[in-house]
Amino acid sequence: MITIATVTVLDAESDTNMAEQRRDPSDYVPLPDFWLHILLVLGDGPSHGYAIGKMMQERSDGRLSPTTGTLYHALRRLNEEGLITEAEVSSSEEGKGPPRQYFKLTTFGRRVFATEASRLKAVLTAARRSKLVPGRQ
Repeated sequence: MITIATVTVLDAESDTNMAEQRRDPSDYVPLPDFWLHILLVLGDGPSHGYAIGKMMQERSDGRLSPTTGTLYHALRRLNEEGLITEAEVSSSEEGKGPPRQYFKLTTFGRRVFATEASRLKAVLTAARRSKLVPGRQ
């Protein structure tokens, strides 16, 4: 009986993974700039909303300065789409100030980001070839 329950759980997990593998990352590109920067920050590892917003602001040289509402709306949407998920908080982070909601990239989110990065690389290569931007071809 325990074995059957374990097999059922594994089947459910493999169904989820198979469903994720069937999803096409190109359906999400081009990514909105805001989403792209959130995924870029989470590429460094799990983080909470406030830190994500601060890193976005820093990495964009102040061009992106998300409000709390805008950031958490985007995080909710990315979570619903399966690009990010809530992350477990390590015991060393617990008890440090107010409770925070942590997020991390999913495998699918990494695939979507890689697809977008490839698209942007192709655009940059074409722009260089056309001498619209300086740099190597």
